[in-house]
Amino acid sequence: MLKNKYPTLIKSKEIYMYVMKSSWRMSSHLLVVFTSLFVIFVIIQFIHILVEMQSNPKYKAENKENKTCVTNESRELTKLKTRLSRMQSLLTLVHRITKGGKRQEESCHIETALLLLNQKEGTETIFKDPFEDFTPLGGTDWSFRTYIPCSNISSKFRKNGRRRQIIPSCHNDDVKLEMKDNFNQTFPLFGFPDNCLQKVIDQLCTTHFLVPNILHYIWLGKGSFDFMYFVSIYSGYKNQHPCLIFLYYDTLPSGEWWNVLLLSVPNIIPVKVNPPSKIGGKQIVFVQHKSDILRLQILTKYGGIYLDTDQLLLTSLDKFRNRECTMGMAADGYFGSAVIIAGKNSAFIKKWMDSYSAYKPNLWGENSVIMATKLAKQYPKLIHVEKHYCSFYPHQTYLSDHNYKWSHSYGIHIYKPGREKQLKQLNFSSIRKLNNTLGAAFRFVLFDNKELCS
Repeated sequence: MLKNKYPTLIKSKEIYMYVMKSSWRMSSHLLVVFTSLFVIFVIIQFIHILVEMQSNPKYKAENKENKTCVTNESRELTKLKTRLSRMQSLLTLVHRITKGGKRQEESCHIETALLLLNQKEGTETIFKDPFEDFTPLGGTDWSFRTYIPCSNISSKFRKNGRRRQIIPSCHNDDVKLEMKDNFNQTFPLFGFPDNCLQKVIDQLCTTHFLVPNILHYIWLGKGSFDFMYFVSIYSGYKNQHPCLIFLYYDTLPSGEWWNVLLLSVPNIIPVKVNPPSKIGGKQIVFVQHKSDILRLQILTKYGGIYLDTDQLLLTSLDKFRNRECTMGMAADGYFGSAVIIAGKNSAFIKKWMDSYSAYKPNLWGENSVIMATKLAKQYPKLIHVEKHYCSFYPHQTYLSDHNYKWSHSYGIHIYKPGREKQLKQLNFSSIRKLNNTLGAAFRFVLFDNKELCS
């Protein structure tokens, strides 16, 4: 069919070159359009501010009244000049970032700079590059043109089958975390809620931060515990350095990658749960909705950091642990619920939980991410929102179709739907030459280096 329709594109090499040239032209055109739109936006803002300065009757009236009003006008003019200065600096920053013409992954930088510009409380007279004091993850070279030697990662994690395990224990008022070497027993059976775990969290995992340094993961159903889940939970252990990691399950995971996780992470504690079956007098249909409700119950009871099992953590979240509740914005404009950072009895989590009295079982995200977004607008003082989606949730097409630059991100949500077959094929060997966002992020977590390796 291709041969009949496009007789000049018979050879595969010619097809490849044609597609690559078209893709390059499209990327270049998109970049030019984006840059042009941004410049137009800045010019419009300039004009708007200048018109406001010239036409605002408030300033004219104040000039005629008294010297005090002149002082007030000077303050207003100073604020406007500050904004103009910051816009000029932002334009310079955007030009520097996009220099080269092929760096579509830099969009996260521009979005962050725009958010900084729009901060109403900002009064500094000099625009501050939001990244000048930030050490980028993975370095500054994102060309992926060179290969480096890979470490023998398999032996690092398997450790000849020798397992260390931290076990919480409570005897009256004596609360301990005991490290056991060559652990080959079954886990103690903890449930939810559990008084002993509550004591351990309160006495041993809570420091000067408002949010205790514990991670919560939920595993419901009998799905296969694949390589992706191992890397995700290991990334939380490695980069957050939590006191404990709780995995809430109805059926305990099993298989090769679960065993590798147990050999690699000594402070993971499985917790047996009975997932909620009803709420607001209505039957819960989807297992995902059960997980949505369970995570809110867990955070209300214990506080901590909830992470989905397909959420990679790239760096510590301690920056957010002195806020009562933190969530991030996803690419669709709603909150993402794969990362929730909250203190015990968080007021925002309580209001979110109360909203389930109007639970709508047949609507996918109505009571979860959509409701959380609505509540944040109603009660903005109860939650901190990371507004640029690149912090936790890059657009899902970036995962396999791009090499998204995550050097200023806290994490990456993997977005499983539609990628299950591809994700099941990943392992220590296949990620070495996987030249996309997932490959680079997995190598960074496991090999301490994002570069392609052999």
